[in-house]
Amino acid sequence: MPQKIRKQVEKSQKANKNRATVKVDTQVRRAETPQELETILNSMGPAAIDNELYWHVVRDQFPYDGPYLYTNNGTIGIQPHMVLQSQIETLKRAEIQSTGPAAIQYPNGIEAHEKLAALIKADPSEVAITRNSTESMNIIAMGLKLNAEDEILTTTHEHHGGWSCWQNREAQFGNPIRKVDLQELPEDEDEIVKLFEAAIRPETKVLSFCNITCTTAWRLPAKKICDMAQKHGLITVVDGAQSLGMVDVDIKDLGCDFFVCSTHKWLFTPKGTGMLYIDESAEELIGLGYFPHGKRLTAARFENHASQSQAPLVGFAVAIDFHNVIGTALIEDRGATMAEYLKSHLVDIPGVKLWTPMSRTLSASMASFSIGGMSSADVCNPLRDRYKVQSRGLHEGGYHGARLSCAIHNTYGEMDKVIEAVGEIAANRC
Repeated sequence: MPQKIRKQVEKSQKANKNRATVKVDTQVRRAETPQELETILNSMGPAAIDNELYWHVVRDQFPYDGPYLYTNNGTIGIQPHMVLQSQIETLKRAEIQSTGPAAIQYPNGIEAHEKLAALIKADPSEVAITRNSTESMNIIAMGLKLNAEDEILTTTHEHHGGWSCWQNREAQFGNPIRKVDLQELPEDEDEIVKLFEAAIRPETKVLSFCNITCTTAWRLPAKKICDMAQKHGLITVVDGAQSLGMVDVDIKDLGCDFFVCSTHKWLFTPKGTGMLYIDESAEELIGLGYFPHGKRLTAARFENHASQSQAPLVGFAVAIDFHNVIGTALIEDRGATMAEYLKSHLVDIPGVKLWTPMSRTLSASMASFSIGGMSSADVCNPLRDRYKVQSRGLHEGGYHGARLSCAIHNTYGEMDKVIEAVGEIAANRC
């Protein structure tokens, strides 16, 4: 382990020992509005990654009361109270048609787009709220204006939703697909960029890849890859399903043509919501969508603006407000620090192979591992059934094992239980 990373891990482990001595108030302080949340959090002391009183209050905002340790935000998130409540109240007012004043003034659906655009530093005309990354990826794959011989270059780490869309494109229009083989644990960003660049051929037209892989939880250098691809004249499609809400996304700095995300994962928006970003300069690269009535071909043409429930959009706006109260930088730091702690213990368990880099540059708030001689089911089933830990099995790219998420509602006590469970499974090979 590199000396710099070792020091980070030792610092995290030392901080965790101190956390055990913190007395946490068991009173639940559940905020109804972002303003109320900010007031409560401010009363807990500094907004710091090691202030467990602060994070205990953050955990209180999530009413989840299931039987499992929820360490699977990488698949689907759980909603904060105010996000859930905003949808319930919106539905009630729409159906009951009460004329009395609302107890809380929630944002409207239009504000959801404005808040989303502001969060990723885009123009509202460049974003559409979809159902998830898979829907957004299919919109892109089937709508791009390509010639039949134009090749799509992707990787061996794509989620099924980010891969099957290109398979459909190939079946419908004949566009060939190739994959960059990302099997070995990367050493640095430039090594990864060189792998992508070496795979480009004269017929390559589209480069589609994950910002953070769904398998090994590698954080790919998306900005550097997009810069390189642009020099080769490629259309860039970034699957950010595991990005927004977990790490900072400055879309203009990233420099991609298209970006998608399942915001219900790490941004805690309502189930069935996601996003599609189309850079203004890429609007003419894609067709289809709903008729824009002679207006500019913005991302909005991929939304259905007919009759629909406003509740998910209201919840979407409130989720961004919730996120902004805590702040992207603090959320990213907290998740990465907790993941460092988890990884530093997993790597020491005999028989465990850690697939996620220790480096923060190449990882974020998830950790993937395998246990020698065990399939994904062999690992995930006892985690769930015996130890009550929710994880996600590794299936893509020939990997076998489990992926764990470190979200803002998770605690170090939960991580200790996960580490103990994995240790017992590895020791018993059960």
